[in-house]
Parts: sequence; structure tokens; C-alpha cells
Amino acid sequence: MRRSLFTLGATIALIAGACSGGATPVPSTGGGTSAVPGGSSAGSAAPSTATSAGASAAAGGSAAASLDTSITGSAKLSGWQSSDAENKALQDTIKAFEAVDPNIKVDYSVVAGDYATVMATNFGSKNVPDLFYVDAAFGQTWADQGFLQPLDDYISKSGLDTSTFFPGYLAPFKGSDGKIYGLPKDGNTIGMAYNTADVPTPPKTLDELVTTAQGLKGKSGLKAPLCLSPGLDRGLAFIYAQGGGIVSDDGTKNMVDSAQTKAGVQWYLDLFKNGVGMTPSDMGDDWCGTSLGKGHAAMIFEGGWLDPAMSSTYPDIKYQWATMPTGSSGSPVTISYTASYSIGADSANKDQAWVLMQYLVGKDGMTKWTEGGVALPSRSDVPTPKGKDVLVSQAQYAKPGSGFMKNYSDVQKAFGDAFTAEVQHKTYSADAVIAATKAAVDKALQS
Repeated sequence: MRRSLFTLGATIALIAGACSGGATPVPSTGGGTSAVPGGSSAGSAAPSTATSAGASAAAGGSAAASLDTSITGSAKLSGWQSSDAENKALQDTIKAFEAVDPNIKVDYSVVAGDYATVMATNFGSKNVPDLFYVDAAFGQTWADQGFLQPLDDYISKSGLDTSTFFPGYLAPFKGSDGKIYGLPKDGNTIGMAYNTADVPTPPKTLDELVTTAQGLKGKSGLKAPLCLSPGLDRGLAFIYAQGGGIVSDDGTKNMVDSAQTKAGVQWYLDLFKNGVGMTPSDMGDDWCGTSLGKGHAAMIFEGGWLDPAMSSTYPDIKYQWATMPTGSSGSPVTISYTASYSIGADSANKDQAWVLMQYLVGKDGMTKWTEGGVALPSRSDVPTPKGKDVLVSQAQYAKPGSGFMKNYSDVQKAFGDAFTAEVQHKTYSADAVIAATKAAVDKALQS
């Protein structure tokens, strides 16, 4: 049932604070993941259809052979914009679509202001674009509130093969009913970027990470070997590496008070306690990319949005990417961020929107889009952009960094507030962090 306008204000309050970090991340008021300048989410503008029967080729074949060009009209496309480079890449991709299918005219516009708040207001007035971005942080929320069009019938009729999407990128756009409400337009994984002058050989395990960091303590120019976030936007990757988690894989069981999660949180706190890790703000920086660029930190944990920021602002810093170090779980793991293309339940031109979406998330369209250098593919059959091999390779085993449970922004806030307090008070105990986070998860699961 469509959520009533009476509760729309609560919806706006919830999603306006949600933060994540897709390849083309949503501008945010900053409600949980302090990762980049301006209090935006990780990777924000950091200097950063009914188709023909043969449409199964959409997953890997020629776009021209798979789109139903008998559908005519226009499609309004909207999203956020994090940079001029992103805008150019999208405009180039739209032109490529219109060359393949001249029967649909794309009307693209950028949503100005706080994206989540503006879109929530549009949902209330039933004035929504035909196709638009949905960040993973609020994908399930919007789906469950009836704002998004389920895509299962379109996918079934077109024969689109969703198995080519990396699972961690597709999962956040499934509603509680199991239906698909968006297809990932791109994604990013969190990897380790390191200054090669400080770290000739990157650590492969968390034990090696600590050893390497301890060896760099006190080195001239370094404020700390590691730049770290006090939130789950990065900490969750280390919790997973220790075998812990926030909820069970089916999203029904609270995992915060497990021994593995507590060990992971304590390990993360100990990095601050032992002086090998600091937040970017404590280094006097706006985000960890600045800390790496200024030589304040030797190792940071970011996504592909780091590269354009470094090349434009700190071109003389030599750094490389490495996979996230493996923890006591013994298995490689990291977290991923993504955003989808989705159609609104009240969109006026749904069939036209599906044709456009099918191209944009298909092999040809996504190849064109990621060639622009601002995004990584969410599909396994799209060529890896230059220099992104490590980050793309992690998509095979990455877990969603947001969007895997309802009201996750509340959980993020509870964790971040408690973790930050432990660091500021120099108490460094996981107990308070676990208690606050567990309470938030329990409340979220009961909602």
C-alpha cells in the first residue's frame, strides 16, 4: 500500500540523513558517513521495458539488437551530479543511446539540493521523473513505501539476464517482498590506497596492516600511518574481515553482540588507541583523500572516487591500490556502494523509461558510461576501466555497505556516535559501542 502523505515527513527525515558512497554518490546532508569534503557521503563530489523477444542479448550482446525500437516518445531522466566529468560521461552515454534508438528522446535534468529530500517531496506530489537514481542507502525504504515500480515483469518479458550484476550491487534494490525495484548503474568497492614512498609492499592481512602501521609511527610528516573513519562506512569492512556483522544474511537476526563483531569493533578501536590511526578531522583534513595527498597518512581506505581527486589536486603523490587486507575470518571481504536506475510508481512514461534503463545498465551502455572514468561497472561482463583492476576485482566478494536493512542510517548514527565518544574520551572500549548499536539494530528490525 502506498505510504500516506501523513507520514511523508518522517520519510524525508529518514532518507535525508542516509549516506553512502556509490560511484556517482548522492549529495547528502551528512547523516552517518563522514568520508569526503562538505560532510557528504563516501565518494560524493570529492574533488571527486517492454522489449522484443530477443532481448536476452541485453545482458551481453548488441544494444541495437536487444532494444524494442517500436516504443516511441520521451523519457525524463534525473539524478544528482558530483562533477563536470560525471555530467559529460552521462551526456555521452545518452547520445549513444539516442543513436541506437532515435525513437525515444531523453530529457535529462539534475536534481538540485538535497537529493533525498527533493525526491521525497516529489513522491508526495506524484511528480516524479520517468527514470532516476536511487542510492542503495534508501533503495529498500523507497521500495517498501510504494514509491518505486517493481521491475520483475519488465525483466521477465525482455529476458534481461540479471546474473551478470555483481550480487552486492543488486541486493540493495530488492524490496521486502523479494521483487527488484532498481538495477545498479555502477558501483564502487572500498580498497586500500597507499603511498608507495611510505609503503613499498602493501599488507595483505590485518596483522600485517598493524605491523606496517606501527613501523611508520613517528615518521616525519605523518600525523598517523592510517586515516580512518569512526563510522560503519569503513569500519564495517573490518568487522566483516573478523567474521562479524550487523545482521544475518537474511536480515532477520541481530549479529552485533556476537563475539566476532565485538572483536572486530575492539580491533578497530585499538588502532586509534595505539596511535596508528586518526580521523581526517583530527589530522586537520576534510577527508582521507586530503590526508593521503598532503602526506598526513600513508594508508587510507576509499573507493574509485579517490583517483580523480588525487590526479587533479595532488598529482605528484605516488600511490597504488591494494585489496582490503584479510582478517581472522580467513576470507577476502570488503564493502561496496552503489546506486540504481529506477522507475517511479507514478512515472508517466514507464515503457520508455524501461527501454532507456535497459540500455544504460546493459553491456554497451555501461561500457560507454564507465569509459568516462568516473564510475566502475556493476556488471561482470563490462571491461574494467584503466587503473581500476583492484577495485573491480573485489566486487566478486564485496558485501553491501548500505541498503541491506531498514533504517540503517539510524544504526550508522548509533555506532558512529558511540565509537566517536570512545575515541574522544580515550576509553576505547567496544562494550558501549556494541550496546548502542545493538539497541539501534533491534529497533530497526522491529520497525
